[in-house]
Amino acid sequence: MDRAKLERFGRIVRKRRLGLGMTQDQVTLAGGPSDKRQTKIEHGTPPAASLTTLAKLDQALRWEPGSAAAALNGGTPTPIEGQTLTADDIDRRVALALALERAGVTKTAARGAPRGENGVLTDDVIDSLIDLLNSLPPAKHA
Repeated sequence: MDRAKLERFGRIVRKRRLGLGMTQDQVTLAGGPSDKRQTKIEHGTPPAASLTTLAKLDQALRWEPGSAAAALNGGTPTPIEGQTLTADDIDRRVALALALERAGVTKTAARGAPRGENGVLTDDVIDSLIDLLNSLPPAKHA
């Protein structure tokens, strides 16, 4: 498969994952592929995802069945009803991911934190986490 298509698909998958406020581990726990396979997909690394992997992405990323395959082939995935995110929601979750990365956090746990109807952390929780993480000094990478 064309590398440009794989890279486009990887961007779509990453954007959806971050938009849902999910880590790769959380995607795996939600029925998605392994974090190693997700990394390859998000970076556009061949080979193309198998039909089984695409179905797992549909489930974990809350897309209608066949959406991942459509996106891989140049189309647009269809979120399951009730899962539509606004641009502000996506920006907030991307800011959280960047703040986590800046703080050197690779895995997070938010047990007991308030969640919306769709199971995603509420905006207040995400904003509080972003503020907390941005108040920390940058992580020192060895």
